[in-house]
Amino acid sequence: MNRRLSPPSNRYRTNNGIEIPLLAQWLVVFFVIGLLGLFFVYLKNQQHAIGEQTRLVEAKMSELHAHHDALIAKVTALTSRGALQKRLDEKYLDLVPIAETAIARTTPARNLGEERTMRTASLRRNLETE
Repeated sequence: MNRRLSPPSNRYRTNNGIEIPLLAQWLVVFFVIGLLGLFFVYLKNQQHAIGEQTRLVEAKMSELHAHHDALIAKVTALTSRGALQKRLDEKYLDLVPIAETAIARTTPARNLGEERTMRTASLRRNLETE
């Protein structure tokens, strides 16, 4: 009988070999999954580092806001009427009256009129004076 046409006997049984294309495909898949895992860990580490920097900057900002508020309170206390009066009484400050001729006016002075009140900003027009 012809060996090629006859069914294989136990002696010629084919053994299961390693399929190289399938193995290479799985190796590439596992390699990509490993790279994605490393990239994920890298991004998480970056996220934690940036979060720590943000926390430090926010703490510094809150410290500066507190310092700013303290300085505003100090300036307010030093420029209050009581503090200025105290400095005047101690002769630390000296007030000099401003002469009328030293005042620069951008608009000519208006007459006060009958009401004896000066209105600097008014939407009403006085029809009698026009």
